[in-house]
Amino acid sequence: MVNLSYREKLFLKVILAGEAGVGKTSLRRAYLGEGFVTEHLQTIGADFASLTKKIQDYSVLFQIWDIAGQDVFENVRMMYYKGALGALMVFDAKKLSTLKVLDKWVNELVKGTERGVVPFSFLGNKMDLVTESARNKIRTQVKGIITNLNKKYADKGFKVDYFETSAKTSENVSDAFESLGTKIIEYIEYRKEMRRKGV
Repeated sequence: MVNLSYREKLFLKVILAGEAGVGKTSLRRAYLGEGFVTEHLQTIGADFASLTKKIQDYSVLFQIWDIAGQDVFENVRMMYYKGALGALMVFDAKKLSTLKVLDKWVNELVKGTERGVVPFSFLGNKMDLVTESARNKIRTQVKGIITNLNKKYADKGFKVDYFETSAKTSENVSDAFESLGTKIIEYIEYRKEMRRKGV
């Protein structure tokens, strides 16, 4: 466990990453209880929001950075990754091309944090718009990608998870954020232990 008392806040900067239009802003709004907006809101650069939650007996202040997905913002985005301790990599379940490019976003995260890879999860969003059979096909694709990522990052102190989400219905939205929070806390402790051992 992290050596903090419950009265101390743990500040966790997290990034919402993925292509434009996959629902990052709607997920953030859903987690903050701001309601669902039906029209697409294009993020310019990045939006920021914060929310305090209790996770593993700690008072965690999530600093959520919702970064723009358009290629034109690539250079601007890099500065928002600095200091991030985790990320949610979002794709659109109705547009699987947005899943196939998530490796680009993982690479940006690794480069941008300036500390290498940090805990992250995959989110298949807009699941309210797909059938159960479509979900099963998506799961098969995601499983292969995540299996490879977990092999690649096996010694980093975290596992990549997958959540099926809907910003509209709030399906798994809180679970995705709070699982990431737990993963980051465990990652911090793992890194401390590795330093203690001189690894």
